[in-house]
Amino acid sequence: MDIENGKPVPVGEASGATRSRRHALALMLGSGCCLPGALAAADTSAPVRLAISESVVGDVNVNDARAAMLVWIKRLTDDLNVVIDPRLFSTTQEIVERTRRGQLDAVAVNVIEYRQIADLLDPNQIVASRGAAGPQQYLILAKQSSGIGQLGDLKGRRLCMLKTPMMCVAPAWLYTLLEEGHYPPAEQFFAAVVTDAKFSRVVLPVFFGQADACLTTKRGFDTMCELNPQVARDLKVIASSPLLVVNFYIFRKNYQSPNREKLIKAIMNLPGTVAGRQLMTLFQFDDLGVRDASCLASSLSILDAADRARGKRGAGSGKQ
Repeated sequence: MDIENGKPVPVGEASGATRSRRHALALMLGSGCCLPGALAAADTSAPVRLAISESVVGDVNVNDARAAMLVWIKRLTDDLNVVIDPRLFSTTQEIVERTRRGQLDAVAVNVIEYRQIADLLDPNQIVASRGAAGPQQYLILAKQSSGIGQLGDLKGRRLCMLKTPMMCVAPAWLYTLLEEGHYPPAEQFFAAVVTDAKFSRVVLPVFFGQADACLTTKRGFDTMCELNPQVARDLKVIASSPLLVVNFYIFRKNYQSPNREKLIKAIMNLPGTVAGRQLMTLFQFDDLGVRDASCLASSLSILDAADRARGKRGAGSGKQ
């Protein structure tokens, strides 16, 4: 297996690349100007104002993403007679503000953003990952021969951490694990925490003894093991999270347009076209189904527990 040149990127690096990607994605979707004139002329009711948070977008080839989006939107117009007005915002705050002003009909967000505007969203119908292969699960891995058997053994060690849209709840989960073990926060507990968006640059440093442990997704680890069974033999799980739904589509409350069901149908049919599959990769969605807000319980529980732990720690540090 090719380990790829380079090492995991320390936290905070590559911000220039992130800004460039954000700018390119904003140009692709931000103004709606990429829509062909035929879409604007379609015989439909008002377009569905769909906001796609940057938080759910992975590293992508912008040209491929733009082409896939245009093909998908055109198909919606031709097949379902519905126009989608896609908007990509660079900040969570814009999503929150526009939702509160009633300027959005549907949003693709992560669960952290959902918590901020849950009162404005319809909890009865969420298009999210389903089935055993759908939700995410986080793993902390170490090498079999390392002598590391539990979280406490990682004190003063080096941790590699995956940084992708699906990892949005991972920092909170790690915080709660450390709090439950009566350990300090990650920045004090570990000798170093480095992040990278590539599974290979997170898992393989542990495999080769360049890092002591990694925090990644089970799905990504399973893929690595399929490519190289020795990775499965040499690495072991130190801790695992519950199954988590972290990214999803959801409608604003009281949005009753006929286009609502059309959009759900279109999203559910994404795997049926090349452009749809490309969009699923772009927005990090997989095995989608219609669910209700109960599917978010595990993720919300972790986020709430982390908030409570931070509050207690903050209150404790303020005592004289």
